[in-house]
Amino acid sequence: MDTVVHGFDYGKHLAQGNKVRVDMAWTRPDARPVVLVHGFMGTRGTMLPMTRRFQQDGRVVFSYAYGTFNFASLRRSAEDLAAQLRRICEELDVPSVDLVGYSMGGLISLHAVKFLQGHRYVDNLVMMGSPLRGTWVGLAGIATVGAVSPSVWQVLPGSAFLEDLLAAPVPEGVRLCQIHGTSDALCPPPGPIEGVAPRNYVMLPGGHSSLVVAEPFYVACRDFLEAGNATASETRDEVDAHDDELEFSFEPVAAPAPGLDPVRLVAGE
Repeated sequence: MDTVVHGFDYGKHLAQGNKVRVDMAWTRPDARPVVLVHGFMGTRGTMLPMTRRFQQDGRVVFSYAYGTFNFASLRRSAEDLAAQLRRICEELDVPSVDLVGYSMGGLISLHAVKFLQGHRYVDNLVMMGSPLRGTWVGLAGIATVGAVSPSVWQVLPGSAFLEDLLAAPVPEGVRLCQIHGTSDALCPPPGPIEGVAPRNYVMLPGGHSSLVVAEPFYVACRDFLEAGNATASETRDEVDAHDDELEFSFEPVAAPAPGLDPVRLVAGE
């Protein structure tokens, strides 16, 4: 039932389109700005729940829109995103931002970080419900808009785009996190990709829409970003050396929303 409600809420925000008004107050200038990247066939409106929650926590938020229907090549969209990241850092006079990509937006964000110098402007990247190993739902897109949309071909399992994306190393200094819904039928959880520490692979109850609507998903995202701010002095090599010695395990985490019992895939001794 929660998944159905989340889908309805997502649809309401989707209908608001890309021309949405947001509060640009920045009450925590010590915290990095956050850039949100929506998914396929999405709009800036779909990211409003996360936008408002980040703003309530004192962050300044930018949401990136890459076209009306997002039919363009993911590489082209990543080029536009990388240019936007640079512009935001230069105009705000900040060294870097935190980047959150939802669904296809996570693929675009990761490509910008790995291939297009995006790592120069990003310290932390959260990929929420992103089909990092592909999704067969892309076949439905091919049947309808495949003739005009390179992106629907690029999200198929085994595509050259995804193989290149996963094979490329993560730039030094960029922390990665994956957050997925246990009932996500559109983009089933792919398991952690290389560069994602076990403790930063999070699964919570919910579907694909829940990722940007339900509060527990926001809390997991926020906690990862806040941990990055708190441990910025720790070197990446030290973190990786520790993670290599750990195994996967599940443990419950606090759920702000009543009736939910989220779990987190964490590192255990």
